[in-house]
Amino acid sequence: MDVRASDAERDAVIEQLREAAAEGRLTMEELTDRIELAANAKTRGELDPLTADLPAPGMTVSAANASEKTLGDVKRTGAWVVPAHSEFRSWTGSITLDLRQATISSREIVIDAFTPFGTIDLLVPVGVQVEVRAETRMGSLKQQASAPTPGAPRVILTGGTVFGTIRVRNQRLWEKLLKRG
Repeated sequence: MDVRASDAERDAVIEQLREAAAEGRLTMEELTDRIELAANAKTRGELDPLTADLPAPGMTVSAANASEKTLGDVKRTGAWVVPAHSEFRSWTGSITLDLRQATISSREIVIDAFTPFGTIDLLVPVGVQVEVRAETRMGSLKQQASAPTPGAPRVILTGGTVFGTIRVRNQRLWEKLLKRG
């Protein structure tokens, strides 16, 4: 018979998962999935597999701040390290940042994105909380909200656009269409 897990044991596993993500061992999506499982775990046996492929907790290494400025489009997708603070500027194009396969470096990530005419498109895993502080003066804001997973990282989006659109979502349009079919 498996022993029931305590709140302290669940919290310790969640902290170990956060540290592993900060070290680049888990993507943001893996982190949110595992945190959700840890938060809902009833027994120690349900907690053990969540950290079985990770080293024992240790020192974390965070990514350096990022800055990217261009006249054209800015696009970050796939596996990349998201630092605690990053800045993206596109003077005539759009900014697309896909964090679903990215590795996070902090529990709170600040992304400062600005484009006067283009779209700012932020894709995040389900369960990640996004606080939009970015402004749209003559454009629009479209935010697809999912319930935040307890203990999941938080993304703060600052900056904005003048004539463009800010979109925060979990799936690309073609991914939504494939799920319908």
